[in-house]
Amino acid sequence: MTDLRRPALLDPARHDRSRFDSGEPTLDEWLRRYAGQNRRRDTAATWVIATPDDRVVAYASLAMTAIDRSAAPRGVAKQAPDPVPALLLGRLAVDRDFAGLGVGTALVAYVLATAIELNAKAACRAVVVAALDARARAWWEHLGFHPFHPDDPTETDLYLLTSEIQATLEPLTE
Repeated sequence: MTDLRRPALLDPARHDRSRFDSGEPTLDEWLRRYAGQNRRRDTAATWVIATPDDRVVAYASLAMTAIDRSAAPRGVAKQAPDPVPALLLGRLAVDRDFAGLGVGTALVAYVLATAIELNAKAACRAVVVAALDARARAWWEHLGFHPFHPDDPTETDLYLLTSEIQATLEPLTE
């Protein structure tokens, strides 16, 4: 397996995004065309894992968000302000050449550790994701995320309370 660098903020001048192929064209296109723009506009920060020669092999985009308390699951809404502060993990993708090696899971672990740090400095009640499909939803649930509406099998919005992150991180870092 190729050595990989620790997660770093995307540097469009340094990181090679041209060969990135997750198998999901919308995610690939977003990385190539919009990740840098979103950072310059302060709307999303993209973290990447790259090879020593700076080829991007995985990325995650992060942004602050808020959840309408009246629409939030009980665990999110209970004793929370309105709106409820959260971290949005807006996009997550792994290049097909590196799929199945735990790179995506490692990047999620990094994002969750970042959420803990963020919560210590400025409240962050939960991490929120939108799964692309049922397979992705199952993967997120395996990591401890909960669907906003568990009784709806088509639900793609999931959350993990910041207070649950430590329990989620333990098996990921063993």
